[in-house]
Amino acid sequence: MAEHVATELRGLGATVRLAPGRHAPIVEGVLHRSATLPTLLFYELYDVQPAAGQPGWSVPPFAAEIVDDAAGRRRLVGRGAFNSKGPLIGSLATLRAFAEAGIALPCNIRFLIEGEEEIGSPSLAGYIAENHAELAACDAAFIPYFGTNARGETIIRLGFKGLMLLEFRVTGGDWGGPVRGDIHALHGAVVDSPSWHLVRALNSLVDATDSLTLDGLAGLTPQPTQQDRDLIAAVATHVDLPAYAAEIGVTRLKPGASLTGLMFDNTLNIDALAAGTIDTGDDAATLIPRTARAFADLRVVPGVPPQAVFDLLRAHLDRRGFEHVELHLRSSYPASRCTQDAPVVAALIGACGQYARPLRVFPIHAGAAPMHVFSDVIGIPYAFGGVGHGAGAHGPNEYIMFDDIAPFMKTVASFLFRFGAATG
Repeated sequence: MAEHVATELRGLGATVRLAPGRHAPIVEGVLHRSATLPTLLFYELYDVQPAAGQPGWSVPPFAAEIVDDAAGRRRLVGRGAFNSKGPLIGSLATLRAFAEAGIALPCNIRFLIEGEEEIGSPSLAGYIAENHAELAACDAAFIPYFGTNARGETIIRLGFKGLMLLEFRVTGGDWGGPVRGDIHALHGAVVDSPSWHLVRALNSLVDATDSLTLDGLAGLTPQPTQQDRDLIAAVATHVDLPAYAAEIGVTRLKPGASLTGLMFDNTLNIDALAAGTIDTGDDAATLIPRTARAFADLRVVPGVPPQAVFDLLRAHLDRRGFEHVELHLRSSYPASRCTQDAPVVAALIGACGQYARPLRVFPIHAGAAPMHVFSDVIGIPYAFGGVGHGAGAHGPNEYIMFDDIAPFMKTVASFLFRFGAATG
């Protein structure tokens, strides 16, 4: 996939290099028109979540087939259609349209397209450190996205939560539990179970609504600013939480679910649990497994440092007698913010407003993305968004609306002109 992206960039006339990554290369490229024009740092990803064996697909996940929905509207269905090959290829097609129409780009563009975002971007920090001067010379960053929801509202978000990818592991040893390997479950009356210890350790971190109760976290977490509250108040009357639940495929939201909580609560999610074996069908061996593991993601709001949260986790577990629960921080990055009055954000808001109404501005995205590398590490403002509807990221039948592709491309073109005029 990296070489395919590189070929697309070369077709636009860009100079291209594949920078080595831990698992997949970073594709960098430069479209330079004039030293007098501003430079936009274009960020996207070409990797996707795995789809092999995932139930629920109505078409092969990598076939990119066009399927009619219940209302007869055309959807382009496939893994990565929405997150994020659709926005990537749609943006590159827009740039190709500039060249084919003989219209000069209104700005220079530097491309940073990675292939490890879905596993926490482990190579991105090193790449930025090695290329900081060139990246910091850019005026702003842009991350395209199909930002229109199922109700036709296009949303611009002024930031992202941070992400911690964690592993909890309990293995039998001096503290108790099986030592040489799995043992028969008949010993359960006298032998500790690593699985139960893992479950109890995880349960100590949340309350009955799965809200984090991590010791000390509340004191680390800033309250939403007045500007945040004003933005939430401006959109709250337009947000239909039952419709939101239906859009994401949920029958019932948690009691007390709110827009403020969605954006400004730290959350801990268990991604996967593993212990024991299931050989065939649904029959498990009656064993006390020697090792039990849980993989989790912890999303933090702006102002909450991931390393400080990791330290709180270790202390929280130790305080409750879970010193034998191993805790590993697989990767992490902090939350990030951008401002509504930054020229790059204003350009995106203007472009989206040109092709989509209504337009809403949210203070932050409930999802996580490593955008701190732009605002905090490189030191440039960024804008994230675009026109067009898609959904189903990471799940079966991920899609974008086929008829929204052209408006998305028009928005990108309008954004480039507005950005060039605002910062040139």
